[in-house]
Order: sequence, then structure tokens, then C-alpha cells
Amino acid sequence: MTEQQQAPDAELPPTNVMRMRILRVVWPWLMVLIITASIIGAAAAIYHVSIGELRHQLGRLIHLALHPEAQEGEVVEFKSPRAIVLVIGAAIVGTLAFHLHRRRSAAMGFSQVALVKRRGIVSWVSDLPAALRVVAVGALAIGLARPETYRIVKHEIDSIDIMLVVDMSKSMEETDMQRDRLDAAQRVMRRFLHKTHNDRVGLVVFGQQAMLSCPLTQDTKLLEQIVSDLAIGDVPELGTAIGDGLALGLAQLRRSDAKSKVVILLSDGDTNWVTRFDPDQAARAAQAMGVKVYTLLVGSETSDLFGGMSVNPTTLRDIAQTTGGEFFRAADYESFDKGFQTVRKKLDTTKRTIIERVPDKQLFIPFAALAAILIGLELLLSNTRLRRFP
Repeated sequence: MTEQQQAPDAELPPTNVMRMRILRVVWPWLMVLIITASIIGAAAAIYHVSIGELRHQLGRLIHLALHPEAQEGEVVEFKSPRAIVLVIGAAIVGTLAFHLHRRRSAAMGFSQVALVKRRGIVSWVSDLPAALRVVAVGALAIGLARPETYRIVKHEIDSIDIMLVVDMSKSMEETDMQRDRLDAAQRVMRRFLHKTHNDRVGLVVFGQQAMLSCPLTQDTKLLEQIVSDLAIGDVPELGTAIGDGLALGLAQLRRSDAKSKVVILLSDGDTNWVTRFDPDQAARAAQAMGVKVYTLLVGSETSDLFGGMSVNPTTLRDIAQTTGGEFFRAADYESFDKGFQTVRKKLDTTKRTIIERVPDKQLFIPFAALAAILIGLELLLSNTRLRRFP
């Protein structure tokens, strides 16, 4: 007859049996923590980053899963922070492998209990393949959050300061140009900003009153968006105060330390309102400051049924002539661009140091590679003495 099968823990006191069972439940998760801590330590050594910083970034990732908008200006940004919730999959994989799988494991009968009652080191590391799988799923979840590092770059550029001064009066709704005059002016400004990289540019809009829409900035993308959002009514539109608009643009340039300053004035030229400066006074002020004003006529010069025009190119020509600038038509952007760029090359520039925050490294691939290595190691160990039955 064979001896009745007994569990190896049967000979232990009840208290020790309970402790052993608790340890057997907790031990696989401790193994996961040990593997994770080892990987973090290795990463800190390879990338020369403190463990505290890595721990901070992990905690920040968890916070960003709930508040993804709160990561501007950090050294590491996560493009898809909500993907970190996939780490729940690692917990599910661990629960299945460490606990539920054991309950459904097959049993084998032995004639002598003494052959199996001793637990060696192999029994304690039998959960290692599953622990590697749990860490691999966690690494893949972090990788799917798409971490990306940024670096600070400093470089010098040659720059001038430019103020765009734009007519936003009611007459800019006239449809004698494609869509309307304001849309034509916006297209001109967007094309100009798209080709401007080093210069600082600001924006003043005017109708009956003048208003600063954007101070001098090198963020031309932001300024392009502001220009695109312009609409009649942003300033009181029942009047055209060209002189006041130009004067406000000059006031912004007066505070500038640039060697060369330029104003680009876009209007239909039909000035009919004065608060403080008329066009002649503003032009003379620009001349005294050494600021060239380039004027662009927005509107058609064809005569109406009564032989008149709803535009006044004379006003814009006079301003350009007084300040040493040039007069152009918005419908002929190529002539303006060629003329302005020719003059731009002759102007004295100011050296400015630009500090930019630029993308450096995409960290998805290292995390994906780590997950692949861990899965490969799990498959390898599963075909050794650590293989589970069934």
C-alpha cells in the first residue's frame, strides 16, 4: 500500500502554517517589486538620473492620468498619460498567475511523502517567470503613455522689431476683394508671419479706437492664431483712426531696444476719425523715431457708379513717403514680399539670445524593448526547472 499524500506544511504548527501561507501569497509580489527596483536602479545608472527623480516622474505620471493638462514646462512630458491605467492589466496578470492558477493546478500522488515535503530554493523562485510577465506589462503601459524628454537650447539670432497695424473699421467688411477686405488683410499677415522666423512681431488693431492685440513676440505661431481670430467688432468699428493706430504701434516700438524698427500698416486708407493723432502727425513721429512704415492698400481702386472710390491710397502713399517706407497693394503680395525682404536685408539687426525648449528623445522604444526582453526571459525560464504543471 502507498502512504496517504500529505501536504508538506502538515507537520508544522498551525501558527507557522498560517505564516507560511501568507508568505507564499505575498512573496510573488515582493519578487515583482525587487525586479522593478533593480530595473529602476539600472536605468538610473545608465541615464545618469537619480532614483528620486525617476520616482518623481512615476508619481507625476499617475497624477497626469487624472489631470493631463498639468505638465507644461517639465523635462519629461507624457503625450498619452491616460494610458497608464493599462497598468491595471499588470495587476490582473499577477492575480491570475500567482493565485488563481495555483488553485486549478493538478495534484500528483506519491508513495512516500518524504520525497516531496522539503521545499528548496526552486519552489520559492517558481513564480519568477510570472513576475517577469507582470513587470513587462507594467513597462509596456508606461511606454504607451509615450514619455518624451525635452532639452533647453540657446542660440543667437539677428532680429529687428516689426509692428503690424491693421484696420478693423466697418469699411473692412467691403467685398471688393476675395471674401472681404479683412480676410484679404488676414491672408497677407499670415503669409508674412509664416516666413518670419527671427524677428519680433507685434499687433495693433484699430477702428474708431486703437488697441494692442499682441506685444512684440517671437512666437509667430501664437500671433498667426491671433490674426486668424480677428473679427470686425473687436474694437469700435464706426470710424477709421489711422493716425491713432499708427501712433500706438510706434509707442510699442519706442520701448524696444532693437536697432531697426518697422511698421507694416494694412488699411483701405479711408481715415475719418482722430482721437489724438491724425495720419500726418503719426507719420512725422515715425520719421523722428527712424521707423519706416510700409503701407498696404486693402481694397479695390476701381471707381463706383458715381466716379468715386471707397479706398484712399493717397493717405497710405503719403505715410510711406514721409517715413522712408514703401506703398504696396495687398492684392499683390509678391511685390510687397520682394520689396520688404530687400530692405530687411539692409537693416541693422540686433543680436538676441533665444532659449527654446525642444523635443529630445522618445522613450516609448526603450520601454517596449524592456517589455520584449522580460517576456523573452519569461519564455526561456518557463522551459527550465521553473516550468509549471500543467
